[in-house]
Amino acid sequence: MNTANLFANQAKTLGYLFAFFTLVCGVLRGQEHEAASVERKTDVVKVFLLAGQSNMQGHGIVDLDDAKKYNGGKGNLKSLLADKKKQNLLAHTHDGNGNWITRNDVFVRHQTKHGLKAGGLSVGFTSHADRSRIGPEFQFGHILGERFEEPVLLIKTAWGGKSLFEDFRPPSAGGETGPYFKQMIEEYRAGIASVATDFPELADKNVELAGFVWMQGWNDMCSAVGRAEYEQNLVHLINDVRNELNAPNLPVVVGELGNGSDSNKNLIPFRKSQAQACYRYPFIGNVGFVSTTKFKRPSQKSPNVKHHHHWCGNAESYFLIGDALGKKMARLLGWQQKRRVLIIGDSISMGYGKTVSRELGDVAWVVRPTDPLGRPENCAGTTRGIERIDEWLTIGGGDWDLIHFNFGLHDLKHMDAQGKNSNSPDDPPQADLVAYEKNLRAIVAKLKATEAKLIFATTTPFPAGVKPFRDPASAAKYNGVAEQIMVENEIEVNDLFAFAGQRLEEIQIPVNVHFKPAGSVALGKAVARKIRVALEAPE
Repeated sequence: MNTANLFANQAKTLGYLFAFFTLVCGVLRGQEHEAASVERKTDVVKVFLLAGQSNMQGHGIVDLDDAKKYNGGKGNLKSLLADKKKQNLLAHTHDGNGNWITRNDVFVRHQTKHGLKAGGLSVGFTSHADRSRIGPEFQFGHILGERFEEPVLLIKTAWGGKSLFEDFRPPSAGGETGPYFKQMIEEYRAGIASVATDFPELADKNVELAGFVWMQGWNDMCSAVGRAEYEQNLVHLINDVRNELNAPNLPVVVGELGNGSDSNKNLIPFRKSQAQACYRYPFIGNVGFVSTTKFKRPSQKSPNVKHHHHWCGNAESYFLIGDALGKKMARLLGWQQKRRVLIIGDSISMGYGKTVSRELGDVAWVVRPTDPLGRPENCAGTTRGIERIDEWLTIGGGDWDLIHFNFGLHDLKHMDAQGKNSNSPDDPPQADLVAYEKNLRAIVAKLKATEAKLIFATTTPFPAGVKPFRDPASAAKYNGVAEQIMVENEIEVNDLFAFAGQRLEEIQIPVNVHFKPAGSVALGKAVARKIRVALEAPE
């Protein structure tokens, strides 16, 4: 019995003892609640669909060590057990005598051309007839098995040499739907329908689709059409899988095409297109991108020296890919269980954003707008806010518990006739007080429509002499207009102007609007405190 099951059984035993004690004491409601709690943890199977082409099938060598075919076993899974620096990676996968364990709480189903492979997680769930290889499912299953008290089922659908633009082509991409998209969905449904037959120990459980993992791209990267369409086709794939399986917010993890030679001029742009698809606003928080290039190992230290398209058969590569995919999936699942907080703001909020996220990590998923590569976006002034607010509110599907927002620092900076930053006080501000008020009212109306709790942060102070030109007296004027709007709309104000002003020389960079690292941390902690109190307040 593995550690997770041991703990679960111990917890169940304690639950029964507690239930008996409360029954004796006559606390029947407490007994019923405890029994229901235990039942909810045991009657569900968490299901993950793993799909893609050959590297999802898996070509990591377990123990083959022929000198000519497999480079004497260099880089196979067994070799890691003999490497003192790496053997701890596998401590949970074998019994100490070199025998690979079979988990009794994580199960795999993979239909191959050689027949159906179904059973407890161990080595061998690949497209090969024997049990001599692993794919990403191996460590992915271990990670998710430890994540859940409930049993976990991996349904794996993968075929080598298949493209997204043709073979897996999703329905919403237009044209003829790819036969392997259809087969992927069919095999998932067949797997769900046959749970009781394939896994008798799960016969009395309800199945719950918990996530989708996609690892594919080689054939598209090698095709001009595939490269041109890949980003949009990947977006279509994610949306269509969710639609077909009736799971609109299904967590999705995409593994990067990390193998191959970086000298290939098409490879790096292709990886960028994979990442950009995952960083689209509706996907943030429930779609994760996993970079895998760092998991490449030297070909001469791998079993299949010339198989660069299959990570040279290096088992450590496949193990680490599965580990990264599993941890990303666990993170997405964790986010779904927390309160949702959106931060909209300029570069000052970019500075304190990480601190806010860290300080609230126990209770909230904290995000801010990003660029197409996932880097923080400067939300600037109300002019940009008017243009972008609708899109910002779709991040991660929206449904915000709280939005902390700020506009002002860019509105009051001066601009020349060409719309560029100006150092002259004779040029007008980006948005004068009249425009600022009009824009901010429109933005507030959009924010209120979300029904999230709202907190407005005042613009922080700055000294004379900053560039582009900003009049130090303007901050108070713009804050005054904003505060009046917030009062009228019953929106809480986080007075960062006062907070920073009390310690400005200590925390701000001289002759600058920005703050020292310690100053950003101080601001972040102040923002986090304000948000935490608001989240904990009764509705």
